[in-house]
Amino acid sequence: MRGLTATFLISALALSACGKGAFEYAGSNHRAKVKTARADRAVMVIPTKNVSDGLDGARAAAEFEATRHCIHYFGTSDIVWTVGPETPDDQLPIDGETVTFSGECAA
Repeated sequence: MRGLTATFLISALALSACGKGAFEYAGSNHRAKVKTARADRAVMVIPTKNVSDGLDGARAAAEFEATRHCIHYFGTSDIVWTVGPETPDDQLPIDGETVTFSGECAA
């Protein structure tokens, strides 16, 4: 019984730490944060930092945070991307060290 309680405690601590730091991808750290209007949580913008560490990592960080957001608010991981992980490099809106992705949680 004690082992089971310890396992649950460790799991709870691990889950509470999710999203607190940067997303690590291939040794690089990328910070992504979903931004929405309270009136419409489905439509989101995801600015992702540290572009110079690699666009693949920035894409992965944005997709991870957007998926987490959609599951939390809508119970689905389906996202209709306006500017997303599949967008070609030359079409990504990059401003300095930040690339901004956008999309909508599918209901």
